[in-house]
Amino acid sequence: MMAQVAHMGRSAGSIFGKMMLGVVGSAAAADEIRCVMENDSEIAFAIDRNQFVAPQDAADPPRRKVTTVTHDDVSYPAEPFLIGKVRGFYADGLGGSSIMFSVAADNSAKLTNTRSGLSLTGRCEDDE
Repeated sequence: MMAQVAHMGRSAGSIFGKMMLGVVGSAAAADEIRCVMENDSEIAFAIDRNQFVAPQDAADPPRRKVTTVTHDDVSYPAEPFLIGKVRGFYADGLGGSSIMFSVAADNSAKLTNTRSGLSLTGRCEDDE
């Protein structure tokens, strides 16, 4: 009997270990997106798809989605979004500016800054 219990423990542990490995492996999964815009500026950010998972309990408070954007030599926080196959981010900038960046399914990109009126297009690659 003890041998059966010991065997079950190893088996269950082995299964649990594999499940945890899967969870840990997927927890680090993010879309790493790098773009070059028409003015040769570079934009990079990541979207952690785990931030978009529904809460375990409906009573849980909403979770804030956050990414860090690197635009050439400047980094700033932004809120990522996923809308179908479109990915991107929104950020409030200095001086009341709003930056919207979107990447379409074909990897074409568009950046818009409402304060400065800047509008750029570009191409992206992701390291998913």
